[in-house]
Amino acid sequence: MNPRPEGTIGTVKQPRPQPKRFRLWLTLFLGIPLAFPALGQDGEATHLGAWLHTISDLRGPIALDYTEGGSLWVVEADGNRLSLFGPSGKPSRQLENSAPWLNPRGVAVDTRLYVSDPAQRRVLGIAVEAWDEADTVLQGPEGLCEPGALDAKNGRLVIADPLGGRVILFQGSKRLELGVGLLGEPTGVCLDDEGGTWVSDAARARVEHFDPDGNHIGGFGDYGAFRGLLAAPSGIAWWNHRVFVADRDNHRISVHTEGGDLLYTVGLHALRPREGKGLLHYPSAIAVSADGTRLAVAEPLDGRVQIFSRAMGAEPTVDPLRRVTPQASAHYGPAVRASGQWMLLVEPETHSVLLHDTRRDEAPIELTSFGRRGRALGRWIQPEGIWLDIEQRTAWVSDPTAGTLDQVLLRIDPQAPLNQHLGAAAWVRRVNLGALKRNLGGVSVFHDPRPTAICRREGKTYVIDRANRCVLVIDETQTCVKVLGAGVLLKPMDLCFDPKGILWISDAWQGRILGFDPDSGESRGSRGAGALQSPDGICCDQEWRIFVSDRAANRVLRFNSLGAMDLSIGKEGLGPEGLLGPRGLSIGKDGNISVVDHGNHRCMVFTTEGEFVRAFGSKLHVRPAMQPKIYDEWGNKR
Repeated sequence: MNPRPEGTIGTVKQPRPQPKRFRLWLTLFLGIPLAFPALGQDGEATHLGAWLHTISDLRGPIALDYTEGGSLWVVEADGNRLSLFGPSGKPSRQLENSAPWLNPRGVAVDTRLYVSDPAQRRVLGIAVEAWDEADTVLQGPEGLCEPGALDAKNGRLVIADPLGGRVILFQGSKRLELGVGLLGEPTGVCLDDEGGTWVSDAARARVEHFDPDGNHIGGFGDYGAFRGLLAAPSGIAWWNHRVFVADRDNHRISVHTEGGDLLYTVGLHALRPREGKGLLHYPSAIAVSADGTRLAVAEPLDGRVQIFSRAMGAEPTVDPLRRVTPQASAHYGPAVRASGQWMLLVEPETHSVLLHDTRRDEAPIELTSFGRRGRALGRWIQPEGIWLDIEQRTAWVSDPTAGTLDQVLLRIDPQAPLNQHLGAAAWVRRVNLGALKRNLGGVSVFHDPRPTAICRREGKTYVIDRANRCVLVIDETQTCVKVLGAGVLLKPMDLCFDPKGILWISDAWQGRILGFDPDSGESRGSRGAGALQSPDGICCDQEWRIFVSDRAANRVLRFNSLGAMDLSIGKEGLGPEGLLGPRGLSIGKDGNISVVDHGNHRCMVFTTEGEFVRAFGSKLHVRPAMQPKIYDEWGNKR
């Protein structure tokens, strides 16, 4: 969410145009490489940012790269495949059957096709013509935590490792590690023609530049919504001394000089559901063609890649009325927790946690919000996991980027009349999991913990460690006394206890949920293999029925006490049954189940039998569910 209207001018100065003769003199006599504007046939400046067409119906496009001939490789993470599209956007090839990966995440094209497979912690090199001939470039938990974005050029290969906080560069037999101790969450990487490496850092809202020897030589960026500032930059591309940045949470592409000056932006926030044709919704990866005539932008939530072409003018023209249109509300985050009549939700783009009271039938009432961006106590870079205890009036919040777990006292009487309570949160303590020195319950690990989902039972905190793919058991002295699931889990997402005391964990990359005895750590079976595509949120009712959100399939599945799937809730859309990328689940005091409908900017409430109860959140996205006679399932008036 942008707190200010798109197009507001901030403190970043636009570069002043320099006379052509002056720039040429600097280039010839001082050796200073300057970025010249791309010129049209008549010598006028052009920009890369005019919407051309959209490649739709993709399954979680998360990475892309152009070939020399102008074709486009796209990683469809939810489809577990790579797809190749011609310059016109028509599909020409698909790699999925007998693929050598478990979960593709990044792609790069050079003399070979490179694919990152974070599920197996490895990067593959594949022959372009005979793709089944693959070998491993790099593998292992000591070498990679979770490889993501890639780029390859002239025999060089660069790999982003977001959870490891580093970038790995291969130049022939030489291997360099870039940004150790500097980078927070490197989400995008690209190579320039001079041998340099560019990195987008989502956690620090920065772009960093490294020379051919891996030395840090500069960078630009700061957090904010104004033009020129960044919010969770997640993809990056370089062409002709210009740096293109996928400014994900600002819903735009920022184009900069190598020195960081803003040249122009491409795209505006898509306010209405499924808007496109140049309007963007969480752009997560970008690629520029070799000749600089095409810009591809991947939007995983909307299942599409938008293609932009070159047009006349120094920057795109924008409808002035559109510039002052208010932004849509932020997404609710990955988790929801209910306790008594209270409900806790994460709002990651504002870096805050929202406390609601559910006593009113129409919609929950927000009592208070707490937290903002930062690393000090009371602030988070990326709040993700939450837990709520109404009896103790306590909330727990995890921040995987900072590696912390905070306990917060909620100074509100649950029986008080409904009202807002500003400043009602008081921080009790912070547990710094990084201080465990990679020794977790007597088990040595390769990576600093990245805590995400949380649940508590009998005075102990159970928290998923995404980096080390396990569950940490932490006692009241803030000591990690046990590790569960190590060597078994691939991508744990959420966890809950059933009435028997078995701990159930959803695993997105295995497509199932797994049960563990919390005391012995022994397996207690699994659910959902073959039925779940990408399980995320999980909760259990008193009848021992387990509910799991399937983010990739846009539905929630119910498994009975015997483990059989006996109910499916939801389908893609905005109507009373509509879901898009559902995530966290929680069962409230009234017995209804709340679902974070992440891609639709709202929270949906169903009975445990699948009947729609209500929706709340962004009005544009709530109306189709609450007023189906007026709006269709895609938000259009009937």
